Amino acid sequence: MSIKSIFQSILLSFASLFFFHALAFAQDSCASLLGSCEYYSCVEAQRISCGETGYALGYGQVYCEKFTAMSFAPSRTKLEATLFPADGGEWRDEVRSCLQEKLEEYFAQEEQPTCSSLRTFAFASHPYCYTKGPSFCELSPENVVRIGLTIKLDLLTGESVRQIRDTAAICDGQLGERLTTEKNAFIRWQLAHYRGIWQLIARDPLRVNAFLDTVRP
Repeated sequence: MSIKSIFQSILLSFASLFFFHALAFAQDSCASLLGSCEYYSCVEAQRISCGETGYALGYGQVYCEKFTAMSFAPSRTKLEATLFPADGGEWRDEVRSCLQEKLEEYFAQEEQPTCSSLRTFAFASHPYCYTKGPSFCELSPENVVRIGLTIKLDLLTGESVRQIRDTAAICDGQLGERLTTEKNAFIRWQLAHYRGIWQLIARDPLRVNAFLDTVRP
């Protein structure tokens, strides 16, 4: 058998494995629940059972339900709407869908899912989903605080500290991009001040606790 034939056989084997693995998950009912909190209990029941402390039930579903029940503050002034244009409800719905779509990617590509690798993959997807748009970085400080207070019990875990750091770093970059295009000097000044807060949090994620302790919605 030629080297080319061997290479083609290997590719075909990998393609077959991926196809049958993806097909197995396509046949369960979880994909039909994307965008709902029930998605997580479906993952637990039909894909991988990690128990009450696993990612699906212990984090994904818990915070999906908490955020679904949350109320977000509307912009109170035209200036606030300009500085922080992201709508809280729209942000929440987009994040929920994004996080679940990322889990679909995990199950499609992972031949042997484990509770540990699922949790690692899921947490790594959080900063991307939080900021891809509407971005967390464009939520009003009041709504940022409301979100922070909702998850405050989990803010000191290693996983949460990493996602706070990574999200803050993305906010630093996104606000920096806005500064380069904003023509209004007062708005630039406000954005620069807000960017400075995220720069501090990116360097020391635990500063977010001090921020939440001193500010209330």
